[in-house]
Amino acid sequence: MKEGVASFVISKKRMQNGRVYESPRIYLPTKLTTDSSFPFLKGSLKLYVRVAGKRLLVERAPREVLKRFGRLTKTRR
Repeated sequence: MKEGVASFVISKKRMQNGRVYESPRIYLPTKLTTDSSFPFLKGSLKLYVRVAGKRLLVERAPREVLKRFGRLTKTRR
């Protein structure tokens, strides 16, 4: 399965101090994410997300991007 319909929702979360903030979520169908052609491995992974026109692009974050955003945690040998 190389395509599917995802859900985008913005839920409101209330903090202990009473402040409310918005928490956006994108839910991907399990059939999509468990397919062998899904490009991301299981587990935790840093992703690079950007808006290009009316498209949302999601890809594995390259080292340069992680470094630019201060998210580079480990160095590879």
